Order: sequence, then structure tokens, then C-alpha cells
Amino acid sequence: MPNYVITTKAYLKIILHACKHPFTSVNGILLAEEEASDDNNSDVKIIIVDVVPLFHHWVTLTPMLEVGLQQVSIYANRNKLKMAGYYHANERADENKLPPFGQKIASKIQDNFHNSIALVVQNTKLSPENPEIAIVPYIFKDNQWRPDNKAFSDPQSPFTLENQNIPSITSQSIFKRDFEVIYDFDEHLENVELDWLANVKVIELALENKKRA
Repeated sequence: MPNYVITTKAYLKIILHACKHPFTSVNGILLAEEEASDDNNSDVKIIIVDVVPLFHHWVTLTPMLEVGLQQVSIYANRNKLKMAGYYHANERADENKLPPFGQKIASKIQDNFHNSIALVVQNTKLSPENPEIAIVPYIFKDNQWRPDNKAFSDPQSPFTLENQNIPSITSQSIFKRDFEVIYDFDEHLENVELDWLANVKVIELALENKKRA
């Protein structure tokens, strides 16, 4: 199984997207770089370098999902990245599982990238006063999507954070209401001038907070 690294930028965008729409489900796509340690492509490392927020209104399987995925695929190819998975935050604070339609989207992505994963936001861990890791990875095993509940805590887990200060950096961004400047495909459909693919302003804020952490 590959090793997965979640970068500050990717983690921050996921959480800010969830915080911007706390009363609805949100979802998006993971973008990654894939590295191998030798010519045999063993010891693969997948670095989740970015995400693209998709929806907060229409988080089911709709024609607009196909349009959104096509746009993300074009963006990923231009930036030499891989569509490496799916992320999801549920509407209910006590619901922390990957829902059936989320599993379908994750599986669709897996058809084109075998080592894809899904990340589910743990809503109960989104307290800015007590920063902690608020995502759980799902991997496809035994023909179903299963959570890795030991991720980020077990040394044997294939999942790590790029920077252990990421929860604190994210907490600062929540306090500063940085989520107000992150946009998803839903918002782009309402205002085509909004930067939903790169969300450059969020990247700038992430770098600023990282320096202060």
C-alpha cells in the first residue's frame, strides 16, 4: 500500500470548505503527485498537494457532477497532477461516515487511479479552541470503502501530515474567517468570476498562517 502525505494547503481547503457551509454537506476532489523510490515503482508515495471544492448544494449524483469532474480533470492535467480521491463533510455534526453516493464518486475516481482514497471530515473535531486532526481516510479494501481509524496516530499507518502544526494553522484560519474566501463549483455557477479551481487567495492565507505557526 502506498504512503499518503496530506499537505497544509489540501487539509486547510477541506476544512475551510466545511466551515463555510456548516449546515450542508460539502465535497470535493483530491489532487496529488505520485512518487516512487526506485525503478520498480515500489514504496510509492502519494502527496495530496491540493483539493478542488465541488458542491454544497448538489452533493448527489447529478449531471453537474460530471461537468465539475471534467473541469477538475482538465485542471489537474494542466498542472501535471492526478485526481487521487474524494473528500466529504456531512451535514449532521454526528455523522462522520462516507455516505453511499460519496462511495460511488470515490469509486468512479478509483476507476482511473487505483490508489485513490477518500477523506471524511470529522465534524465533532472542528473546534478551533482545541485543534486536532479532523479527517479520517477511507481506503478501498475487500470490495468496500473502509475507514482507517488509526491514521495519523499509529506509526504503522500509511497516512501522515506534511506538518504536525496543520491543525493549529487551520484553527487560526477559522478564527480569522478565512473560509469566506474559499469558493466551490456551486458558487462558480452563480458567479463565473469566482476562482473555484485554484482558490489562490486561500493558498496565500495558508502560507501566511504557516509562517506564524
